Amino acid sequence: MEYSRLVAEVFDNCLGVKTGDAVWVSSWDHTLDLAASMQFECVRRGCPQLTTVKQEAVWFRSISELSTSQLKVVSPQMRAALAESDFYIFTMGPRNPIPWNSIPIAKRNLISVWLDTRYDKSPYARQWAKISTTHGVRMLAIEATLATPERAKPLGLNHTEWRNVMFQGCLVDHREIVRKSMALSRLLSGKGRVRIATPSGTELSLMLDQRPVGISDGVATKDKARKGLITFLPAGAIEVSVGEESVEGRVVYDAPVRMGNNMIKGLELRLKDGRIEHYRAARGTELFGQYLHKGGRDAGRFAFFGFGLNPNLRHGFTQDDKVLGGVTLGFGSNRTMGGKNKASEQWWASINKATVSINGAEIMEDGKLLV
Repeated sequence: MEYSRLVAEVFDNCLGVKTGDAVWVSSWDHTLDLAASMQFECVRRGCPQLTTVKQEAVWFRSISELSTSQLKVVSPQMRAALAESDFYIFTMGPRNPIPWNSIPIAKRNLISVWLDTRYDKSPYARQWAKISTTHGVRMLAIEATLATPERAKPLGLNHTEWRNVMFQGCLVDHREIVRKSMALSRLLSGKGRVRIATPSGTELSLMLDQRPVGISDGVATKDKARKGLITFLPAGAIEVSVGEESVEGRVVYDAPVRMGNNMIKGLELRLKDGRIEHYRAARGTELFGQYLHKGGRDAGRFAFFGFGLNPNLRHGFTQDDKVLGGVTLGFGSNRTMGGKNKASEQWWASINKATVSINGAEIMEDGKLLV
């Protein structure tokens, strides 16, 4: 695969790498070709660079053989390297799905995959964030490298299609995503009644409550570095939690919802005072029921909504929340988004061809953003 366009987008528009900037590229053993392209770009630009490689077999062995105290610690060598870096770029992996059920329970919460403390609650990730924020390191992760044949099979995905969609999603015009997200953020960060309707039967009303707005725009800024936030590619979403008790109406998910290698089709929810009162599906009703049972009392409580902003992504390939034209509706955990739900898990899916208004002013019509 030719990576020159992706590397240029990452270095120029996502990071803004200049001559003399120190860049650390961290690769898995299945992403060495991409890492080599980034390494050469560093050389070409006159950037001091470090490239490191994680061997999948060694990583899995470390999980089984290292003590819990060892798994919590960022090594002195890695601390020093991060402290001396202006940018940290890492490919995501490993190539194979992580066999969580075979990992001792005491170690599962110690394994760091995402590094970003919004999603990764491990002590290792917290240490990493402390170092990166202290030194203002701008960080970017290539999530597209998770599209491997080994991961595609249990998800029921065509590997070639999935990989193409993921990497095309990384090549979007991130400046346009930033423009759209800034315009939407001004609207979503205030107060107001939101109405969402679709031809398939969704009729939902909810209230904005001046909650913090989460934005995935693909640009690693100094402000994000100060907060320890990692930019993930492909990017392209904006979301906000809402007044939980304000949500009323009906949601019809008009596209199949993937849960592992299973599918839910024709899922319909009825909400009152922000909670699911009734649910049914043409297929997979029990799967959704399992989520509600496992997630606790607030699993069925509305959590957030958002818009996809990436025109290069397609539904059905693990990035539905980022597909331009889609509206994402989520339930369960939302405390990291400024919400009140105490659920242990979060569930979300997207709807299509929505018309959305805030205080009577349309911001989306039939799936087309008007901002």
